[in-house]
Amino acid sequence: MGASRALCLCAIASLVLLTACTPIKRFGADQSLRFMENNLVGPMLESHDADMACYSGASVAPLIQSTSGMGADNQQLLTLLYLTAATCAEQTAFEQELRYLRASRSKQVEEAQDARITQKRYAELAARRQYQSYQNFASYYEKRFDIRIGDSCPAFDKDLDELIYLLGLIQGLQAIQNDINSQNAVGVPKDIAAKTERAMSCLDNEKWWGAPMAARALVWNMLPGSGEGQNPWQVLEQSRQIGERHGVRLAHALYAISATAKNDEQHLRSALRAFGATEAANSSFKLNEPYAQVDAISSSTVMNNADRYWTTNAGTRTPIGGLLRFWDEQQPVDTGIEIDDLL
Repeated sequence: MGASRALCLCAIASLVLLTACTPIKRFGADQSLRFMENNLVGPMLESHDADMACYSGASVAPLIQSTSGMGADNQQLLTLLYLTAATCAEQTAFEQELRYLRASRSKQVEEAQDARITQKRYAELAARRQYQSYQNFASYYEKRFDIRIGDSCPAFDKDLDELIYLLGLIQGLQAIQNDINSQNAVGVPKDIAAKTERAMSCLDNEKWWGAPMAARALVWNMLPGSGEGQNPWQVLEQSRQIGERHGVRLAHALYAISATAKNDEQHLRSALRAFGATEAANSSFKLNEPYAQVDAISSSTVMNNADRYWTTNAGTRTPIGGLLRFWDEQQPVDTGIEIDDLL
């Protein structure tokens, strides 16, 4: 981490110094950004710490955004930075939702109202950041390849281009959901969902952990009448199996999101159990280390959906083993006493 930090500081210093040299600003800014992409994006994607990525994205994104005034080609990097920054706001919104659910169960009216108001505020912030991530992604690909997202496919140069394409599209879907949670405070266009469904066909489903088809199935569940002749749940199940084989559980997260949005308990439990099985000590799941950050954010999303489900029905977050057995199922006998249970 020390070397990465030094590289980041050097790149930032270069950007600051270049502001004084008007004739070479764009060239210098582009070179500095390519330096960051080549030397920092890899370590960032390899990180297992979703919280650190979230705070880093929130702090660095404004600096990289400032290079737009120099004419820098910063949109791919900003797609990733706004994505990670959005996870901070989304997590805070989620924590407030749990507070609302607990207060509602205990008939604490003012506490529930305050929690819901706060949840909507942070859902709005998450939607703004996710929509900004989507806009940066879409602008980059439409200008560079002279296409319209969802109408035709770009000719990808490298794997990073495909990854940003995948994640940018998913950010559009998440922006829609968080905008709905904020009572449409941002005004994210709903047609992003249909564009995403078409655009995901440009990606190799096997190569990208089953996520492209899982995202399409999510849209089929969101938009009645779409995906004619398809079985979204079967596609989501197949996609999460591909994700397990390739070591990234993004499809698991999309499966859980879809089941929660549809209020389908049967499929939500299936999604949570499948994820829980990969966490078990005897699991054959092997993390794809170069994309550990994608898996970490996906894992957080699955746990958020599990915690929401448990809190709604049992009043607490998911307990140990709560991904495999639920409150209304027989629990294993515990002969020990945890000191925390007495507090």
